[in-house]
Amino acid sequence: MIGSMPGYSAKSIDDLPTLWDGFAHLVRAGLDITAFGANIMNLPPDYSTKSHDEGDSGQQELYVALRGSGSVDIGDERLPLDPEHLVKVDPGTARVLTSGPDGLRVLCVGGVPGGTYQPPDWSSEGE
Repeated sequence: MIGSMPGYSAKSIDDLPTLWDGFAHLVRAGLDITAFGANIMNLPPDYSTKSHDEGDSGQQELYVALRGSGSVDIGDERLPLDPEHLVKVDPGTARVLTSGPDGLRVLCVGGVPGGTYQPPDWSSEGE
């Protein structure tokens, strides 16, 4: 851990709690963020996640590539996701994250428009 005091916290990505054998780094839980959700996903090369739509949570999600490249796939559209492109997806819109040949490290930030963020149980503890 780099630092944590009232008013701030900072950690190396590698010091954050993880899930799914390191596939996910729990940013929100690791930095004690309460206003919005944030996780880092490490997609191996040429990988696609399961489709999900955040309809139940009501979250908008922002995807920011930290390393590598890929896309956010919505229906037949492939929206580029790399250090030069950002993608926002509204709740109720199904999306798949797909990595390119070098894999993809992506920061996923979520919040409920006009509402209060409620973290899902899976995002609170780590392995």
